[in-house]
Amino acid sequence: MRATVRPRPGRRRGRLSVGLALTALAAAASTVGLASSTGFAAGAADPQPHAELILNGGFDSYPWIWKCDGDVRSSSIPHDHYVTGYPTADNNTWCTQRVRVLPNSRYLLYATVRGSFAFVGVTGAGGENASTWSSRSDWNNLSVQVDTGPDTTELTVYFHGWYEQPTYDVRRVSFSGPGYPPPPCGEPDSPSPTPTPTGTEGPGSPSPTPTCQRTYIP
Repeated sequence: MRATVRPRPGRRRGRLSVGLALTALAAAASTVGLASSTGFAAGAADPQPHAELILNGGFDSYPWIWKCDGDVRSSSIPHDHYVTGYPTADNNTWCTQRVRVLPNSRYLLYATVRGSFAFVGVTGAGGENASTWSSRSDWNNLSVQVDTGPDTTELTVYFHGWYEQPTYDVRRVSFSGPGYPPPPCGEPDSPSPTPTPTGTEGPGSPSPTPTCQRTYIP
């Protein structure tokens, strides 16, 4: 009498289970890879946590970028870059620069100044106003924080002296916080910076273009 051979229970199911597991692992790996590449791409577009948003904050390069009114002159001392303002009875000799910012964010304005009544500050259309000043005769550092409103995407950073007061110097201006670093020669779609007033030593600013390069002063 011939014995009946029965298939071993569970063997086929085991191979099927292994196959399904491998397929699931491959799908999971593909999903992780896709998520990682998607996350990396998204992360690359995210604003830097603390970007420097001022251009030519050390007054050591062209285009000048700063928009100045009054007698503001750049230092002629090699490797020692700063600007000097000469206030009059009618003009406190100010310079400004517009910066792109993000809503509901905090920023820090920092400057190194010297002389009588040296003011630095920031203002915005959303009511953002913050400023500080110094009257010390030696170089010293100033800083002030500003918070943007829910609709603010642009602020104006400025520095100036005071009417009929002695000259003041500014060596460095920094404005940092959440945002995107500006192009090296300014935003291509922004208005052309105004040339430094006639009769001053500060260089004028050509219109910013997407391909221009910064030229650093010795």
